[in-house]
Amino acid sequence: MRICMLTTTHRPNDGRIFEKEAKSLAKEHMVSIIAPSDAGGAGEVEGVRFVTVSKPSSTLLHPVTIWRAFRACWGEECDVIHCHEPDALLVALLLKMLKDRKIVYDIHEHWPSEIPFDLGLPNAAILSGILESLISPVELLLARFADARIAVSESVAERFRGNGAKPVIISNYSVADPVLPAPQVKDGCNVVYMAGNMQMFHGIRECIQALSRVRVRFPGASLTLVGNVRADIGAIAAGMNPRPEITLTGYLPYREMYETLRTGSIGLLAFQPDYYNAYIGLPNKLFDYMLCGLPIVASDFPEIRRVVGDAECGLLVDPTSPDAIAGAIIHLMEHPEEAQSMGANGRRAVLEKYNWGEMEGRLLAVYREIEEQGGKEQIRDFAG
Repeated sequence: MRICMLTTTHRPNDGRIFEKEAKSLAKEHMVSIIAPSDAGGAGEVEGVRFVTVSKPSSTLLHPVTIWRAFRACWGEECDVIHCHEPDALLVALLLKMLKDRKIVYDIHEHWPSEIPFDLGLPNAAILSGILESLISPVELLLARFADARIAVSESVAERFRGNGAKPVIISNYSVADPVLPAPQVKDGCNVVYMAGNMQMFHGIRECIQALSRVRVRFPGASLTLVGNVRADIGAIAAGMNPRPEITLTGYLPYREMYETLRTGSIGLLAFQPDYYNAYIGLPNKLFDYMLCGLPIVASDFPEIRRVVGDAECGLLVDPTSPDAIAGAIIHLMEHPEEAQSMGANGRRAVLEKYNWGEMEGRLLAVYREIEEQGGKEQIRDFAG
């Protein structure tokens, strides 16, 4: 089959969309990705064709991106449109009516809370609450017309269970093949925190404050932020004593990102609870830390708690408390054998259980079922 992966908000080389799903689907199908970028264009990488549409700088002009994505998708010859947002789903459903496309809806965000956040509305604002209450029923209605639904976690899938069909769970587990070299025992304390676009809800302020407290006990402690940081780090760190040592890497390609994580001694994941999409999420970075053999200090949220508790690979904390974050980091530094054991547990869990191999099988099975259903419909049409 010819599959077009359509996204209106994620970057073209997104970890889930390209590195995992598209590469897996390309083993059995022809795959293209339509995604927004700073500049339009087309090309091919590792058997996946890219078509990028330019996006305006302001989020208020997002409808322009949707229109450009619609035009690009209209010109793309495909059998299935695999969409990643409610607005991409709307575009796909229009093309389903006009050009008889099959639709897969990939639910990897809690969009009723994500969209108001993207628009810059405070979570507690009345307007934000009203918008969430409007988005959810619209998304549920549109999803009913998809030919298949997949979701990143049980928590994200929960809203869709009574909506005609249970989504297939395809989690953001790490790609463990080829396996990274085993991590080495490290001296010093280099705490790493990774996010594609790091914002305040990632707990940057709390983490920097925590590092300042850690440096009282371990003066050589440092923090490496991997990804694009959308915060004024200097302003946050100003006036802290000891002043935290922070390294900003900017965005890194997939393999280089892994190599940078492997230089760390502790993986940090401090999402804040007032951002509901993060509260119920199961982030890529959790499994990337585990694959790299890092002991983890993470927010005590339901999905994260389930994985960290099952693998015994880290410490769970109140992410709103710099003291709690600092205390967990100091504990791991003062108990290196325990930290090393947690890192080994996490890596083993990824290699044996939380790896993309099983998820790839589920994804390909979804598409085989769509292909079989298409064949049956063709037989019925031929029979009249």
